[in-house]
Amino acid sequence: MRENTYRTHQKILGAVLVAYGALNFTGGIALLASINVVNIFVDEMEVIELVTFVSSFVGGALLLTSIPGIIAGVGCIQEKEWSRIMSLIMGIIYLLFFPIGTLIGIYSICLNAQTVIKEKEPRIATDLVKETANPV
Repeated sequence: MRENTYRTHQKILGAVLVAYGALNFTGGIALLASINVVNIFVDEMEVIELVTFVSSFVGGALLLTSIPGIIAGVGCIQEKEWSRIMSLIMGIIYLLFFPIGTLIGIYSICLNAQTVIKEKEPRIATDLVKETANPV
């Protein structure tokens, strides 16, 4: 992958991570806020407990993953070195968030895997030349 193409894709990934993180943050806040609304309209205690548990779990998961996703996205846009690793980690986590998160995760993993392979390629070629020149 050419350097210009990689930078373009890295910025696209950054924008996608920021947008998806913002949507997850908004959804997490909405789910946590909806707990009290459900309690007003439902009289059965079992339903209230179930809705409270599910909303708290899903809302908390959305909030916990949205903030690192936004940070990784801003880092990608600013071309920070640490953002590659963080966006790769977030891509792996987002694989669980079907369907949109899965697409973002695949894109992140493919983009970052290509750069790691390209960085390792010269070393592999150099090691191969050394091995063939000096057989043991």
